[in-house]
Formats: sequence, structure tokens, C-alpha cells
Amino acid sequence: MRASVKGAAGAAFLAAAAVVYAPLIAAILGTGFHLNGRAAFRGVASPLAVSAASALVSAVVALLLGTTFAVLVERARPGLRGGCWTLGLLVLMVPPYIAAESWIVLLGPVGKISKAAAIMLGFGPATADPVQLARFTVPGYVYTWAGVGVVMGGCLFPIVALAVASTLRRTDHRIFEAARLAQGARGVCRIAAHLLTPPALGGALLVFAATLTEFAVPQVLRVRTLGEAVYARIQDGELATAAALVLPLLPLVVAAAALGAYLLLRARVASLAGLEGEVPRFSPRAGGRITDLGAGLVSLVAATPALLLSVAALVWLAVTAGSAHASALGRYKVLRAAGLVDSLSGAWQLAHGDAVRTVLLAAVAATLACGFAVLLARLTSRAGWGVLPWILGAGLAVPAPIVGLGLITLWDNHWGAPVYRSAAIILLAWLARFLPLTILLVQGALARVPVELEHAAALAGKGAWGRFTSVILPNAAPGLAAAWLATYVFSATEFSATLLIAPPGCSMLAPSVVNLMRRGQDPEIAACQFLLLCVVALPLAALAVAGLVRARALAIKREAA
Repeated sequence: MRASVKGAAGAAFLAAAAVVYAPLIAAILGTGFHLNGRAAFRGVASPLAVSAASALVSAVVALLLGTTFAVLVERARPGLRGGCWTLGLLVLMVPPYIAAESWIVLLGPVGKISKAAAIMLGFGPATADPVQLARFTVPGYVYTWAGVGVVMGGCLFPIVALAVASTLRRTDHRIFEAARLAQGARGVCRIAAHLLTPPALGGALLVFAATLTEFAVPQVLRVRTLGEAVYARIQDGELATAAALVLPLLPLVVAAAALGAYLLLRARVASLAGLEGEVPRFSPRAGGRITDLGAGLVSLVAATPALLLSVAALVWLAVTAGSAHASALGRYKVLRAAGLVDSLSGAWQLAHGDAVRTVLLAAVAATLACGFAVLLARLTSRAGWGVLPWILGAGLAVPAPIVGLGLITLWDNHWGAPVYRSAAIILLAWLARFLPLTILLVQGALARVPVELEHAAALAGKGAWGRFTSVILPNAAPGLAAAWLATYVFSATEFSATLLIAPPGCSMLAPSVVNLMRRGQDPEIAACQFLLLCVVALPLAALAVAGLVRARALAIKREAA
């Protein structure tokens, strides 16, 4: 029995490794990677430096926002704490390229806020001539590598916040009381710094790694990072050179992600030292009004770069879309009507197929990824190989253009034509990019179920399937739902690989939206952003309706009792 479990676990792991790593191997080996080193890496230093600099800014921004957010919000009263965390987690639902576009609309050289503020403060032309005022631009950093870092850090700060909050919740807070009695506030700060530094740095390193592989935000902000250079080489047909350019990036991303994961695991062990189980017996006292005020303010500040600015830009574009726009020739003529309603109607007419296709395919990808992740986690756990799935985490370091290039190399041939010319190629790209994340989330959800419950069910005569359906699944359901939602959101908003491998007649919504944002007018930008955000929020709306129905049913049941 043990041998069969190990065989099944090994087969499942190899299948997952093939899905995740086959595109990378094909991109490196299948593109004729035999070029002269100097020719392959010519001009790579500058894009790599820009990528590293923007990733460093992103990590610092996420570290500052996430740590401050977690420390203050965790001390707030329960009701406010839940609201602040809802606001913080909503940030993860906003695609970074939508946030980047909002920065351009509001804070760019001709931004709605930056330009008006500059003129109000007297930095604009000292004239009432509308032509000169229209030509006036505000020097800024939006179209720079620092702008990329700020946008990405604002979008990914919840990763740091979740890591720090998780450590705080597993820590026995009697040590803070002891430190306060011994050394006062200084002692509390020293203990807090000792406990929170590893998870904060671990989360920041994960943000650093994620920003290194980002492609859409630099493209929207017109910053030439290494991902942009790789994509340009692919567009020019220099596939081998594109594969070579990614080699300097891979060790950096893998090292940052591995060190971040190590620090997070170390923080978990340290915070549980001396506790009976994983739930501390003594929790911190809730703060007063000053603490609640601080938590509310830091939540608004932290949510501003990605969420609040995106909402403000969308509202501004919607409000200012009421004026009529001149008709224009071309494919997008239907969008250049009058007002937001006509633009929404035109966007739906043009992209309804993309939207429906994106929803269905993202749901399929999330379901397949979660189902396979549960199978892999259960098999490796029973075989005693619980650490094995973590090897797949390195797949998150593969840049999206290389995933697309590898899939093209693998399937653009006679025997692979049915896959390459269908939506299956997009599904493979999404699984290659996000299956490692799904596996890690699912493994964490299953690990939170006490093993004693499963042992008790086994003593009661439940088989393996019965224990899973009656014990494991109900207790792990919240974590599994979160893994499904994360996979769905990342798949539905994936841009970089989808742009390369989407076959004719099977376009997805994210590339269409980004293309329109780069060359569209205000009403159509707002319409397409609204359509994409609706696609992202669709599962959340379904869960909210299900929660309301369940709450209503429970209320009726209580009244009847």
C-alpha cells in the first residue's frame, strides 16, 4: 500500500513538473540555443538593471505599507479589523496594469490631479490661453522605473501584510507584556522587531521576485525592463536570443523567492516556539479610539496606490465621458460615441466574446488546478513527501513571455496543431504560470486541518474517501475557496503569456483591455476597465449571494426553532 501511494505521488509530481517546467525547457533547448554569448546578451545590462531597480522599489514600498498595515490593523477592534482587511485584500483583486493606467490618468504628465494641482500652485503657464494650458505637462515619475516599483508595491503589499499578521496571530503576546514590564516601550519594540523582521523581509522578497517577472505594468508605463526586451526579441523572430536573455533573470528570481520562503518558514517556527499548538492562549488587548483611527488611516493610505486611485480614475473617466466624441474610422468606431453608456455598449459588442471566454476558461483553469493540487497534496502527505511540492514553486520565477515562447516551441508543429490552434494552449499557459501558487495555497489549507480529526474518523470506520469528504473538505473549504479565487483572478487577468499564444478567433479580455488602454479614448478606457473588473468580481458576487442565502436560511431556521 505504501509503495503504491509513493508511486502515485511520484507520478502526480512529475505531471505537475511537466506542466510547469516544460515551457522553460522548451524555450531554452528548443529554440536553437547555440548562439555566441556576447551576441545573445548584447544590451541586456540596462534592461536587467531597470528590472532590478523597479523590483527593489516595489519591495521597499510593499514592506513599508504591509508592515505598518498589519501591525496597526491587528490591534484594532474586531469590527474595524475585518473591514480594514477586506479593503486590503481587495487590492489583490485589481490587476496591476489597471492600477498603472489609473496613475497615468490621475498623476501622469497630463493627469487629472497632477496637472490641475500644478496649475493651482502656480507652476503652470501664466496665461488663460486654453491652447497653452492644454500643452502644459507636469514633469513626474509615472513613466519611470520608480513608477513601476511604486505601482507594483502598492498592488502587492498585502503579501507582506498577510505574512506579518500571520506571525502576530501565532505569537503568544505574554512576551510583549513581559518586555514592557522589563524595559518599557523600548523592550516591546525590540521584541516586535525580532519577531516581525523575518516575515516582513520574506514577504518583501516575494514581492521583489514577482516584480522582476512583471511585463504588463512596464509596458503600460513605457519602461524598458528585461521582460520588455524579451518580448521585443520574440516579436522580431529572434527566439533563441529571447530565451538567452531570460537566463540572467532566473537565478535572481529563484534566489529571492527561495530566501523569502525560507524566512517565512523560519518566522512560522519561531512564533510557535513554546506554545501548546498553533493558537496562542493569550491574545493582545484591542486598542482604543486612537488605535482604531490609526488603523483606518493606514488602511486608506495603503489601499490608495492600487485600489482607491483605480476607483477614482474609473469614476473620473465615467463622469467626464458625458461629452460627445467625434466619430472615428477603424475597428473601434463603435466605442467613440457619446458618453459612458454608449462606450459600455460598444465595449460589450466588441469584447463580449472575449469576456465570456475569459470567465469560462479561467473557471476551468482554477477548477483543474485546485483539483490536481488537492490530489498532489494528499498523495505527497501520505507518502511522507510533504516538502516535495515546494520544488514547483520555482516555476513562479519563469517570466511570462518565456512561458509563451516555450509553448509556441512545443506545440507549433504538425502533431500539436489541435492544441496550438485552440483554447487549450491558453489553458496550458495559465496552468504553467499559476499551478505552483495553487498547490502552495491548497497545501496550506489542508495542513490547517488537525490530523486528530482524520484519525478519529478512521477509528470510526471511515475510508480514505469518506475521511476526505466528511472531515478534510469541510474544514479546509475556506482555504480551498481562496485558492480557487486566487487562481481564477490571476488567470482571468493574465496578459503577458496570453498575448503571445492566444490563437486567432480565441482572444482573451486582458490583452484586449490593455491594447485599448494604450491607444483608446477616455470613455472606452473606462468601459473596458469596468468590463474587466466585472469579470474579476464575478465569483465574489456569486459567493456573496450564496452567503446571504445561507444566512437567510439560518435565520429562518432559528425562528422556526
